[in-house]
Amino acid sequence: MRRKRIAVGVLGALGIVVALAAAYVGYTILAADRAVTKSRIHDEKLLHELTPVDDGIKEPTYLLVMGVDSRSPDEASRADTIMLVRLDPAKRTISLLSIPRDLRVEVPGHGKTKINHSHTYGGPSLTVKTVKEFTGLPIHHYVEIDFAGFKELVDAVGGVTVDVPHEVDDLKAANYVRSAARIPAGVQTLDGAHALTFVRSRAYPRGDFQRIENQQAFLKALARKLSEPSTLIRLNSLVRLAAEHIGTDMTMGRILKIADVVRNADLGALQTYVVPGTPRMIGGVSYVILDDEKWASVKAMFNGEAAPGTQEATATPDPASVKVAVRNGAGVAGVAADAARRLTREGYRVVEVGNMGSFVYDETLVVYKEDSRLADNVVAVLGLGRTVRSRGMYRFDGDVLVVVGRDWGVPKPRDSHNLIR
Repeated sequence: MRRKRIAVGVLGALGIVVALAAAYVGYTILAADRAVTKSRIHDEKLLHELTPVDDGIKEPTYLLVMGVDSRSPDEASRADTIMLVRLDPAKRTISLLSIPRDLRVEVPGHGKTKINHSHTYGGPSLTVKTVKEFTGLPIHHYVEIDFAGFKELVDAVGGVTVDVPHEVDDLKAANYVRSAARIPAGVQTLDGAHALTFVRSRAYPRGDFQRIENQQAFLKALARKLSEPSTLIRLNSLVRLAAEHIGTDMTMGRILKIADVVRNADLGALQTYVVPGTPRMIGGVSYVILDDEKWASVKAMFNGEAAPGTQEATATPDPASVKVAVRNGAGVAGVAADAARRLTREGYRVVEVGNMGSFVYDETLVVYKEDSRLADNVVAVLGLGRTVRSRGMYRFDGDVLVVVGRDWGVPKPRDSHNLIR
């Protein structure tokens, strides 16, 4: 009997990888290896597309982590979540690059179309090939996880606490489970069903960009949860989850080495990025059109290089050192406070929250004085915005001014409930 699997990908996969690294706590390595063997993807085309690596992990390693809506061999499937993970063992850093599923790219053999269609047309191998050609980066390993695995992972660790920026009420994202469809705004401890709704919902004015931001926030919260000593007692359950719900090219030995890099990394410095673009209708179909100029900067930062036009070889300045002013340019109540909360959550120093002199801004602007990297990083955190150099036209204290436009959407009221059950 065919089993429909709706995925959310990266959010559970890294957690399972970390758990597998400690498999020897309750399993022998041999027993864990047997469990992981069940999840191996034996696809010669996929192995051909992956970049070979040395046995040890000394250089930066790239993992393509995905969620797909089906893993049955007799039905077409589509990537629901696509994220590229960069592990740098020397710098002890992890960087995550979210790729909007509607991004319009060249899919080899199929022309310009949505990047998530690559999985439907050619499975993991074509998606790996498409992402490699789009980014120009190698991909060393592939991981995917399904809907059931994600829910069980969250429940297995006792729920995950996140600050929900907007109320969610999305029956489709909840897989039509009414009891899991609504999540109030505010600090919530989410069980597996509500976590799935939170990371799947696109029912926002900013659509997929807000969903990507929710996914990244959830992954950071999950990483914190997995680092808690109380989580160690659940490692056996997480190993079993891996056998049932993930697919990967990696052996158990390789997973252990990858997970050692994850465990030794500074999770507090985890960097998240989004491929920048603008939603646009083409031929009645909704796409995200790449912003080439911003992409060059985001790619450089994600890849651990200096951003274009700079000489400092760091991925991003410390947010705590960046002073940000936030002003409402839309005339919609609460948008400046909403943006300020988001920036504060990511560690930025918000020094002003107020209004512009007039409410005429259709799009959000991120204004910088000298260093364009500061604005690029703020755009990556917010998930939208056009960077503008001040050149004396905008007066503000601090390093960056965010002028929130009408493209932000309408914030929902915030309250706090505990949804773990």
